[in-house]
Amino acid sequence: MQKRTQNCKMRRMGEAIVMIKNVCRPEFERFLRFHAILETAVGREVEWFSDAAENTIGTIAFSEGERGWNYAVLRRDWAGDFQVCNLGANLYSLEAARVDFRRAMATAETAEHSLFHCGSE
Repeated sequence: MQKRTQNCKMRRMGEAIVMIKNVCRPEFERFLRFHAILETAVGREVEWFSDAAENTIGTIAFSEGERGWNYAVLRRDWAGDFQVCNLGANLYSLEAARVDFRRAMATAETAEHSLFHCGSE
């Protein structure tokens, strides 16, 4: 199996710089016990990401039923398991989903620890 090259992206959020790297699907799946449940919720996953410390992960997906782009950002809880902390749905393009996703990852990185929601809403 060929592993994708990891591309790091920097996102400035206030004074913090957040490193977000692309990861391959098998690497992403090793973080989650019940990956099939996440894919059912967001759609067919096409890109997977992690922060440098692997405490925040996420995926961008296309929903055939909704005909839109979705994403999920997950953070480790107090036990070390990943919990969804931000969901984006029905974005009109992959690029729009990427922009919103990167902002959500940066927000999750700099927000106080939360079990369910790390977004700004």
